[in-house]
Formats: sequence, structure tokens, C-alpha cells
Amino acid sequence: MAIKEDFFDIIIYSIYKSIFEMVGEQAWEIVWRSGEIALKQIEEKMGVIESDLFKSLQNLARYLEDMGYVSSIEFKKLSQKRFQYIMSNPVILQGATSLIAEKMVPPHISTSLMFALLKRFNKQAKMVREPEFLEDGRVVETWEIESY
Repeated sequence: MAIKEDFFDIIIYSIYKSIFEMVGEQAWEIVWRSGEIALKQIEEKMGVIESDLFKSLQNLARYLEDMGYVSSIEFKKLSQKRFQYIMSNPVILQGATSLIAEKMVPPHISTSLMFALLKRFNKQAKMVREPEFLEDGRVVETWEIESY
């Protein structure tokens, strides 16, 4: 049995709205920590991490596609340190859009996984600006990546 995308989106929206209402901006810590915990679980089950960072990011992207979280994921290099992370049709699109409009912390499920993966390679990323929500269902995040 597969969970319906709309229901999953409603549940994730509700959880993250509740978290924000209870702890405010500290919700960011929950977002990033949840990515670390989830990555460990995925790694134990799927073995997506390799010695090459880019290959590992691609493996994680394919995993998220296979799980039905997004239709596709693309990485676009803008400069030495800047990248775009482009997701097509993430299942949490409506809830994430609503949370951002309400000035709350969105779940950033795949982003927190990717940031946790970068951390494994002694790199950190930060989002340069708010995600762009395009009419065709794509969400574009611009990241700046640095070493620790």
C-alpha cells in the first residue's frame, strides 16, 4: 500500500507548523538534525554514500526520486561555491509553500538530507535566499558550499 501524496503533505505541514508554534526559530535545528538522522537511516538501508561527494549527492537524489518524494532532482553549478538544487514536484510542495508564506520554518526534507551528506564530506552549505517556487512545479534553491 502506498501513502497518498496529499495526505503526506498535510501531515508534514501539520508537524512542522506545530514544531514552529512550540519552539519558534529553533525549529531550524530540528530541520537540520532530522536530515542527519534520516541520512543515517537511509545509509544503513541503502548505502547511498560513496567516496565521491558528487556521486553520493546523485545517489541520494536518485533515492529520493525512487521513493516518490520528487519527480526529479538536478544540480546546477553556478560558480566555484554556488549551486542550484532543483527539485521537480516534491510531494510537500503545497505545505512548504504555505509554511514559508506563514513565515514559519519549512520541513526542507530533501535539503536537510543533502546538507547532512555535505557534512559527512566536511562541507557545509547555506541557502543564499528563499526557495523559488516555479509554476511548473519545480523548486529552485541556491546554495553556497564551503569547507569546515
